[in-house]
Amino acid sequence: MPKKSMPNIVRRKITSLEFKELLKDAIEEPIGVKKGKKFEFFFENFMAHQEGFVFVSRHPRSKVGEIDYLYRNELFGHPLWEKFRYLFIECKNWKEHISSEKMNDFIKLLEAKNPFNCCGVYLTTSYFSPQAFTSMRDARLKSDLMIVPIEGKDLHGLIDKGFKILMQEKCDEILAKG
Repeated sequence: MPKKSMPNIVRRKITSLEFKELLKDAIEEPIGVKKGKKFEFFFENFMAHQEGFVFVSRHPRSKVGEIDYLYRNELFGHPLWEKFRYLFIECKNWKEHISSEKMNDFIKLLEAKNPFNCCGVYLTTSYFSPQAFTSMRDARLKSDLMIVPIEGKDLHGLIDKGFKILMQEKCDEILAKG
């Protein structure tokens, strides 16, 4: 798959405090389109500083639609990384909750990509409705799709722990719930 639209990366090491400032700036941005672009800028730079993740594509399209990012992981030592080599990531800088309808749209996109044995990551500055969590659970049980939800309340932990650790913890929580 060819690389598409490389991320806009700051070429120096960014501190946790600077990441938190980028995140705060994105969340507080009042203009909708600019708000989304700032959140993507935060995320792209954050991922560029995470070891074991290789950027593949931004906004990969299929006949079903588009997902924000595709990354490949080069990690081992946790079942998540060994089972799912590809991560499709959706980023939403919204104030409103993520509904089951939005989650079901994401699930359809993942199903179209499933031959790649991918994991979905839905990252939002807001939160997921209870019905969205039910949709994620049903997709895991019926279609073997792993979707890892990262809510606004998790974002500082994401910065402090790193993507790898937070993803492992979230995966362990999901599996413990059944």
